[in-house]
Amino acid sequence: MLAEQRMRALVAYDRTNPIFSVNLTMQQLKVLMLLSRHDGISSQELTRHLGVTLATLSGIVDRLVAQGHVTRTEDPHDRRVRRIHLSPTGRRTMAEIMDGGARAQLRLFDRLDDETLAMLEVVLGRIAEAAVAAALEQGVPIPHDEPTSLEA
Repeated sequence: MLAEQRMRALVAYDRTNPIFSVNLTMQQLKVLMLLSRHDGISSQELTRHLGVTLATLSGIVDRLVAQGHVTRTEDPHDRRVRRIHLSPTGRRTMAEIMDGGARAQLRLFDRLDDETLAMLEVVLGRIAEAAVAAALEQGVPIPHDEPTSLEA
């Protein structure tokens, strides 16, 4: 676990990562991450995913709307339901964060030899399988577009 702690420290000090240039709270970032996977989700569904009250979510979303990251729309089938969408600004922000993380990962992988990369692939596959099993045990739905095992 020493290696994991060292990696966390190194990532925390990498100021080239775009996540450090956005002015978002952790809860706001979580909302954007969820919307990048489930755009147009209802406020009620978001509260369940985040484990917060509707009043708390409303404040988070209000700030994201003010910053231009998300929009609210009325559900066309039920006017009582509000759907939350990423705005073009929110999409760009999430793309920058995800691309920055991918670039940082590639810079590290470029420093590894083929044998180490093969071992890493096996280890990450096993970790992913364990994560899927844990999620299923907790009743967390696994998206259909996500592989659930190494064979997928």
